[in-house]
Amino acid sequence: MFRGFDSNLEQTAEQITKQTQGAMENYFGWLQKTMSALPWRNTNLNRTQVLGAPMAAVERAVQISRQPIFPKKDALAVFDISQPSAKKRFYVLDFKSGQVTAHYAAHGRDNGPQARAIKFKGFQTDLDMVPLGPLKTAHSEVMDPYKTIVDRYDGTVYPNMIVVVLDGVTSYNSYISNTPPFKWIIHPNWYTTAAFRAKNNGVLGRSTGCITLDPVENNELITRLQDGALVYVTVGDAPIEQYL
Repeated sequence: MFRGFDSNLEQTAEQITKQTQGAMENYFGWLQKTMSALPWRNTNLNRTQVLGAPMAAVERAVQISRQPIFPKKDALAVFDISQPSAKKRFYVLDFKSGQVTAHYAAHGRDNGPQARAIKFKGFQTDLDMVPLGPLKTAHSEVMDPYKTIVDRYDGTVYPNMIVVVLDGVTSYNSYISNTPPFKWIIHPNWYTTAAFRAKNNGVLGRSTGCITLDPVENNELITRLQDGALVYVTVGDAPIEQYL
């Protein structure tokens, strides 16, 4: 009797495993087919997964980026704020070149400790948290606080830095476009540099609610994403609605 019961359990478990594997294969097959349409056809989805991007969130971002509100269709970024800050968690999908790259990015000081963001709900009223969901880039510009970045550890000077303003495009994050004099931007700072990471066990510092990049990569990434691209801020694969 118990042997038969165990045997049934084994068969059930095996069936579930096969069904799960089949579902995952179908999902990635569908995702690859979805991405095969121009301008997404050349993008290396396997690379996206290998880099550690949340694939369901990437799929959502691709779908959202097709909306008319985003005039720039050949690039987007997905920022998985839930991953450790020591990990490259700002994923850029360049549909023109087909390349997918990952980069360091700091979260807001009220999202939690430097090592990892742990607070996501309440971002609509806490201006020191990174806003979640789809954001749209404006044209790049120079802002005095970020024009020149000086690394406080090794003294490296990063001149001629640029920033890009972000606009919220949904009802739950449009506040960032209507809270003067504050602006939410992507910008460089000294607390994301290699020297900072080396002195702080690999982790980054925290921003005041903006997305902060390593100065070494900042200008290249902003130039690629400026003028109407989607920047999708997500908590892993979880729906944003979970944190409203």
